[in-house]
Amino acid sequence: MDDGISVVVAAGNSGPAAFSINSPGVIEEAITVGASYGGSGVIAFSSVGPVYRTVSDPEGYVVKPDLVAPGYLVVSGRGSGVSLFEYSIYNSSQFGMNYTRWSGTSASTPIIAGLVALLHQKHLLLTPVEAKAALMKTATDIGADSMSQGWGLANVSLASYLLTNSSRDITLMTPRSFPTLPWSSQVIIVGDDRPPQNVTVISTQPIGLVNISTSGNMSQFIETNVNQLNVVSGYSHFGIALEVPWGMPLSAAGFYSGYLNLTQGEEIISSIEIGFTVTLFGGRMMVDMEHHTASGADADIDDPSYYGYFTEYLRESGMVVSEFGNPEDLTRSYIDLSTISSADVFTIMDTETTYSDGEIAALHDFVENGGTLLVFSETFSEDTGEPTFAFDSYNQILQPFGIQIEERSIGFGPPGFGLVYGMNYSGYVETDPLMDGVNNLYVIQGSTLHVNPSVSNARGLLWEDSERTHAIVATAEYGNGQVFVISDGSTLYDDILYDAINSGADNIRLLRNLAGAITPESPRIFDVVLEFGEFGDPANVTAFVFDSDLDSVSMSVIGPSGTNLTGIVTEELGYSFSTSFTFNSGGFYSIRVVASDSSGNSRIYERVVLVPVDAADDIFVLSLIYTLLGVVGIGLAYVLITRRSGRPKPPKQHVEETQDDEWELPPPSIE
Repeated sequence: MDDGISVVVAAGNSGPAAFSINSPGVIEEAITVGASYGGSGVIAFSSVGPVYRTVSDPEGYVVKPDLVAPGYLVVSGRGSGVSLFEYSIYNSSQFGMNYTRWSGTSASTPIIAGLVALLHQKHLLLTPVEAKAALMKTATDIGADSMSQGWGLANVSLASYLLTNSSRDITLMTPRSFPTLPWSSQVIIVGDDRPPQNVTVISTQPIGLVNISTSGNMSQFIETNVNQLNVVSGYSHFGIALEVPWGMPLSAAGFYSGYLNLTQGEEIISSIEIGFTVTLFGGRMMVDMEHHTASGADADIDDPSYYGYFTEYLRESGMVVSEFGNPEDLTRSYIDLSTISSADVFTIMDTETTYSDGEIAALHDFVENGGTLLVFSETFSEDTGEPTFAFDSYNQILQPFGIQIEERSIGFGPPGFGLVYGMNYSGYVETDPLMDGVNNLYVIQGSTLHVNPSVSNARGLLWEDSERTHAIVATAEYGNGQVFVISDGSTLYDDILYDAINSGADNIRLLRNLAGAITPESPRIFDVVLEFGEFGDPANVTAFVFDSDLDSVSMSVIGPSGTNLTGIVTEELGYSFSTSFTFNSGGFYSIRVVASDSSGNSRIYERVVLVPVDAADDIFVLSLIYTLLGVVGIGLAYVLITRRSGRPKPPKQHVEETQDDEWELPPPSIE
């Protein structure tokens, strides 16, 4: 590139998870290309940014890819010695064996390279940054996130026109819009502290000092690390952050929009659009990561980054996603009412290691107490017939709910593909809100379910056969909770949704319906915080409770020796409920919160907290983070003590600096 040569590289085919672009696609000056399906969207396999650059100033997350081009079933020349299986023959009657159709970002990249060559041919002495800026500035926005599409679908005619009529003086900012993946455009009102990102200014000419400003009602939540920037020819950077501060009232919920502008005098040099929604806390889905296999031939870790569409649907309702355990951690996490007490929904998907009797009993109690259990089955090896998941444990977990996984695999289509089941394929779909608009479902390597309707009101909702003997989707009620079981996690994955849509299946509709079905209607407790300082000073217990028809919140605090320390409960902001007492000693404190709504739903929270006897030597904050139970349940709290006063914020994601690399790929940020 220093020699005036444009470098065009593929983003990679590891999408749709964020942080999936690797070298050389991370190089700032290169044109990094993702794959689109024509002009209708980005294909799920196309790798997604951001990438982390340590050599930019400031260092931080930056956007990749830069552009997209068609990357699905692209007609291409076919070498004589290539595999017939990998590169099938296209239109042999007319072209013999000389052409094929193939997919990938490596099919998209030559298209962009060809467009760059055309621009260089027409516009003599064109520099790499001019070619890149022209293609990005004139690209068509196809509605995807900037971390998936960059600036969009390249349009060489418009790029050439711009170069002709702009004297090659082009300036733009990327991302095209903000916020971006992997951070949602749904922001929780209780305070959402996100890592900052970088805005990259690409300019074909040195502009000099410009002002950075915002316009619109979102300005109160947007911060930049500088107010002015010296824009050079090439690449300049500044940081941007979105932060909803603590203490927002319920009335602040809503949509916020505006623009981030680069200005010089009265002239707006470049702008990017900003839009996000501040939502109430809608609940928490916890995903079991502990029971995945992390190493060896059977290693198979399916984390929430695999199903971004589903988690975004949850965020629309204010729900957040957290992970239970880490299969790569040497310390084992065990399921009990204490460890999953923060969840409204607990999700088990394609886990391989067995569950203990205690863990299974805790899951039964979780559902009985009002929680929702979401289970995605798996399949059986075609070679050995052995289950590829913890089959026996799954059936022990599901036994009280009248649903059992059968030793019967489905969804084995042509290599790399599944099969469609439902109304159009000799199946049957029941009438149920979960199945609204769902007639067919695309499954890759799952298993069927046996449903016993005499137990827990179990019901099959989508059946493989019209006789309704083998279910693919089932549900049950148990105690105060509910259970949903689906044949396979593939129904959830972003990277099969295109194949599902292309096959006429309704997977994406099922995901939206499922997100609505598991969103809790009862009061949700985001957090409970115990704050105390010196002996003799006031201590406060604060619960953050959300419900659209919240009727009452009561609290009690029993101190050491059984002393009742409960005071008057006060409310502020519409969701913050507090009671105070005089802090006189360390010891055990029993905290109980009861939240009820006018619909008759209630949530009971009980915990015993040990305050160290020497805690008053400094000012501490004892925070019981994410402590929501089911409708009724008691467990032990996770206790976090921080040496600072005030409400603790969630830690920012930390990325280690490296001396050798200019980029890093940190793990996705999951709440």
